[in-house]
Amino acid sequence: MNDADFRLLDSIEEDHWWFAGKRLILRALLEHRPADGRMLDLGCGTGGVLRDWRSQNRCFGVDRSRLALKMCARRGFDWLACGDLERIPLRARSFDTVLILDVIEHLDHDVDFLREAAELCRSDGRLVISVPAFKILWSQHDEAFQHRRRYSASELRAVIERAGLIVERMTYTNMLVFPVAAVWRILSYRLGLGRFAPQNDFWPVPRWLNHLLTWQYRFEARLLRRLNLPFGVSVLCIARPAD
Repeated sequence: MNDADFRLLDSIEEDHWWFAGKRLILRALLEHRPADGRMLDLGCGTGGVLRDWRSQNRCFGVDRSRLALKMCARRGFDWLACGDLERIPLRARSFDTVLILDVIEHLDHDVDFLREAAELCRSDGRLVISVPAFKILWSQHDEAFQHRRRYSASELRAVIERAGLIVERMTYTNMLVFPVAAVWRILSYRLGLGRFAPQNDFWPVPRWLNHLLTWQYRFEARLLRRLNLPFGVSVLCIARPAD
């Protein structure tokens, strides 16, 4: 991601339905994790996810973008590190929860990265990994954000297990927007209409629609408290280090 991408995220992620939905889903999946822990967000961007947790946890962020970290600092975060995510500049076994949200699809060596990230997690800690789902959904959004790949749940499981982690939960997320997203991406990219479409999916929508889409994520978060979802725009895994 470049500086323009981070400026865009900083301007919209407080209220935009996609980012509000991500926070709601994460809250539902981690609601039983103990409070007062140490939480690390690898690829923290501008700090939109971490801000939801800092009242309960000591929150740490790592990103390779100095601009993104300046935006995090402006939000009041003190424990920030600038570094290459494939050479993480932190002490091993230091964190109760390690967030790796929409990160490994950017990396050439996803397994190696997850092995290193696992070293940062305490033996009773958890890693939360999310990625974009399904190759068929590849679009100009993936190209604009320099993705290397999209994953199915089985592909993500294979990567995580090759990294020596134990999968505790695997589910698709963003299920309710999947039909619209699939049609839109096929029309805008696979049928050659991408030149007429926005270069990413984070364009502004009317307030009423933003509220409606955020509401459907509240409903999805309730579902995820009870069951795993069979498809979606993203895949999310909760994993733990091997004993």
